[in-house]
This record gives sequence, C-alpha cells and structure tokens, in this order.
Amino acid sequence: MTDVTKPIDMEEIMEILDDDKELLIECFDELLNSMPQTLVEIQSAIKEGNASSLDEAAHKFKGSLRYIAAGTAADVAYQLETMGKEENLSLADNIFSTLCEECEKVKDFMERYKAGI
Repeated sequence: MTDVTKPIDMEEIMEILDDDKELLIECFDELLNSMPQTLVEIQSAIKEGNASSLDEAAHKFKGSLRYIAAGTAADVAYQLETMGKEENLSLADNIFSTLCEECEKVKDFMERYKAGI
C-alpha cells in the first residue's frame, strides 16, 4: 500500500529507475537545483499574463515532477499548464501558491531522504 502522505512515491520511482539509488540521488539533486528557477519562471509568466510561457514552463516542470513520482505536485503543475493552454489565468495565483506548498514538501522529502543515506 502506498503512503499517500509522502510527496514522492518511492516504490514508483525506484521502479522507474530500476532500483538505482545513485541515479535517484542525481535526479533529486537535479530537481533541487532547478526547482527555484522553474518556480520563478512560472511565477513570472503568471504576473506577466503570458499564457504561452506558463503553459511551457508548467509542462516542463510537470514532466520533471512525474519522473520523480511526485504525483500531487505534478498534478498541480498540470493545472497551471492547462490554464496556460486555455489562456485563462484567473486562478493561476492561487494554484501557484498550492504548487509552491507542494514543492516545499517534495524538497523537504528529498533532502531528508538524502540525509538519511
């Protein structure tokens, strides 16, 4: 049974990565390094009302989050991607706040996991 309180499904990601813990750490490091800039890009697109940039940045981020099995955060990024595609940014600020909250959970989880190795 999957623990729904964890922001990353470790069973799923280890299956994706064929139980390669070294690769897992590389993936975590890559996301930890790129996440702040990606969130800035998404926030800027929202502030500028640039639906196309929001679609593009959220789509890319969603893919990264799905790859590390961070399902909830990926779902929120998908909501922003859809808003960009539909050119409807009316709720984007609220959804972005939720994305930031979910990303903080993902970040904390990855850092705790790395510290525990």
